[in-house]
Amino acid sequence: MNRILTVVVFLNFAGIVSAQEVSVALFYDRKPQGITVTVQKGKYLVYDDKKLIDTVETGNNINIVKESDYLVYRNRTKAFATDKDIRIVNSGEASFFVNYTGSVEAARCFEGWLKIKRDNFNIFAINYVPLDSYVAGIVEAEGAALASEEYFKAMSVVLRTFTLFNLSKHGAEGFDFCDGSHCQLYKNKSTNRVIIQAAKKTTNLVMVDKYMNIIQSFYHLNSGGLTADGRNVVNVKADYLKPVSDTFAVYGKNYSWKLLMPGIEWQAFLVKKGLKAADSKLVKDLIVCMPNSRISAFKIGNDSVKLAAVRSDLGWKSSYFNMSLDKSGVVTVNGKGSGHGVGLSQESAMIMASRGYTYDKILNYFYKDIHIVNLNSLNVYTQIVKKNDGERP
Repeated sequence: MNRILTVVVFLNFAGIVSAQEVSVALFYDRKPQGITVTVQKGKYLVYDDKKLIDTVETGNNINIVKESDYLVYRNRTKAFATDKDIRIVNSGEASFFVNYTGSVEAARCFEGWLKIKRDNFNIFAINYVPLDSYVAGIVEAEGAALASEEYFKAMSVVLRTFTLFNLSKHGAEGFDFCDGSHCQLYKNKSTNRVIIQAAKKTTNLVMVDKYMNIIQSFYHLNSGGLTADGRNVVNVKADYLKPVSDTFAVYGKNYSWKLLMPGIEWQAFLVKKGLKAADSKLVKDLIVCMPNSRISAFKIGNDSVKLAAVRSDLGWKSSYFNMSLDKSGVVTVNGKGSGHGVGLSQESAMIMASRGYTYDKILNYFYKDIHIVNLNSLNVYTQIVKKNDGERP
């Protein structure tokens, strides 16, 4: 039986947004050949596609492995093989531990339900989790367990907005997201009551721009005192990602950093990245200075190098820095901030929340000309669709 969902379709927003569940492939980068599931709490019904074949309760273990073209299911009392998907569906409130075969990592704990599917090479363990539970999980994975509720509310709205904008990032593979860092960190269900409550208190709240389109809610650790222009860093030209003078960043642990490098290494880096003119210049002519503003690229004539490369290639904390050269040819780099610098600065948001700023004030500080709205109140049309692939039996 198909599950009927009410979903919101945003004008000028690609795709259909379901506000009920998010599907996440667990251990995606590990490409597992099998998984082990232990029920932490409650009861789960196990289906061979849509046929009920087992019931497991608190403390029960399940092992599912890929063998040739089949999924093989085993527990203490039952075993079977199938060429279809296996669904492990919660009956009421429930949670489970899961790990992959051969893992030396600790098992992870999640809510919602699992669908196990296979391809020619490995299996996918896909967790279908309520949106607020997913948001709480990634807020907790971002750290700051001792921050205030207003900070967690702000991050809940940021991450819910980010999630809905990027929904179905892995749609071609049959799920919305993976648990890797290039999607969003999703390692366990949240156990922090303040975070869980913050997600619930902001249920359905997202950020939209002045045209009522959901925004790209980028965030980073510390701005260094000035956020970056989204157009220059993430190639998003939007008023809500314009630079913001961030007076709270100085109180963050990651406000400043320092490193030393041989001047010839800096020169070689510029040449390697395509600034050929740097090869014929003196190192003193290759020093970068941006004391009161950010620059996105270092230029010589018509050639330039995007400074974002210092993070990806050299592992620097940010691309916001000043340089000086001593007589021995060593470059001192005094950096500011941590991360790409676009959007909300997490450390600044924590400071703001600790000083009494509410979550909406925090969000409006970093994202200009935005509105915080409930999905159900948007002036858009609603469509009923059938979602077949992830449906419960």
